[in-house]
Amino acid sequence: MLSRLTPLAAAALLVGCAAPGLSSSPANLAPAQFAQQPAVPAEASGTAATMTRAFADSAQLQRVVDDVLASNRDLRAAAARLRQAEALADAAGAQRLPSVGVGASASRQRAANDLGQFNNFNAYGVNATAQWELDLWGRLSANAQAAGYDAQGAALDRDAAQLSLAGAALNLQAQLIGLGHRLALAKDTLVVQNQLLDLVKARVGVGRGTALDQARAEALVAQTSASVPALRNAACLTRLQLDTLRGQPPADCDKADTDPLPAMPEPRLVSLGTLPDPAGLLAQRPDVKAAAVRAQAAAARAQVAWAARWPTLGLTGQIGWSAARAGDLFKSATQVHSLGAALNWNFLDFGARKAEETAARAGFDAAVASAEQAQLVALQDAQGSLSTLRETELQAVSQAAAAEATARARELALRRYEAGVADFYSLLTAEQDRLAAQDALIQVQTNRATALLAVHKAFAARLTAP
Repeated sequence: MLSRLTPLAAAALLVGCAAPGLSSSPANLAPAQFAQQPAVPAEASGTAATMTRAFADSAQLQRVVDDVLASNRDLRAAAARLRQAEALADAAGAQRLPSVGVGASASRQRAANDLGQFNNFNAYGVNATAQWELDLWGRLSANAQAAGYDAQGAALDRDAAQLSLAGAALNLQAQLIGLGHRLALAKDTLVVQNQLLDLVKARVGVGRGTALDQARAEALVAQTSASVPALRNAACLTRLQLDTLRGQPPADCDKADTDPLPAMPEPRLVSLGTLPDPAGLLAQRPDVKAAAVRAQAAAARAQVAWAARWPTLGLTGQIGWSAARAGDLFKSATQVHSLGAALNWNFLDFGARKAEETAARAGFDAAVASAEQAQLVALQDAQGSLSTLRETELQAVSQAAAAEATARARELALRRYEAGVADFYSLLTAEQDRLAAQDALIQVQTNRATALLAVHKAFAARLTAP
């Protein structure tokens, strides 16, 4: 029945039947609705799209996700930890059942008989032994539950790692594309600015320009040239991070400059679909569910510590055959058997088990606080990503208009300068404004792409095609 409940509800149910005194469980901190979110067209309602399908050209981004999910070493380690936790859960569950063992023996010895005469004796035996500890106080059941919750938590940790790492890789890919476009802009601008410098030099040569104009043109070229190594290095560092997430050796950054430049990721808000409400968000976030499951495991371990303070009752049974000759084994006259029960209670331990129970209860309280903190972090991620996406969309519209206006202003300034009705300083300022606006537009477009990725990550959207 617990598997059909949400982690928070299951934790509350477990507390009700666990050790006395565990009365607190993770509170549901979800508000009724989010304060703000971007406007989504009506045709967007329906199933949520994948993260990569949130963009017009998703093929290149999907390849990044596939590489991460297939080759990332952290994901490989998370999968191994899941297998480990599942095996430990199986072992803990098996401890609740009787254990049966079989054995066989054969010996030859020389010893004195009743008359003091030494003779050789043979002894053969076959036996089967069964042991079973009765779970009087629920210790074994609680231990199996804790191990099962550990396995569930490991599975959710793997899911959270897939979401986080794939989202981080897509973020790096978007930044890498943005840096590539900024670098291409700087190189193209250098070509134009060198042409402008040649024009100034020609005008100076015929006495229509000044040395000051030429110095300013040379400074502009030098400033733009200085930005190229910085952008190239930033792209290299980003590429190295991306290669690490994809489980690949570091690439040669110099060779990467010769690769075709991918198109800037163009967000499609229609892909957002119907976003879940805050309660639905908490129900589908793997990190939130993992934290709640750990609270369940901590409650089960508190039950184990409480039950360890009380007596244990074990049953032991044995059946076997013992004979001086191997051929006499399994005859009724050689059969031996026994049945016993043992009650053990270490009632005087100077408070050791009481202290262990106190520690386990404190661990449960810590797990509850961590589960509630995970909810708050998830709500913060979701609300913050929605706000960032909304504001970045508005910023992108304004920045695109600014880039277009500065481009027109630069063209007008160039014509006026060539016609001799404006000084070079006006053209220089217009060229600087154009470059700054175009570079800022690329950065805003990159931020808009990463903002949409952050929304999908915050709402635990699937990263691969169904």
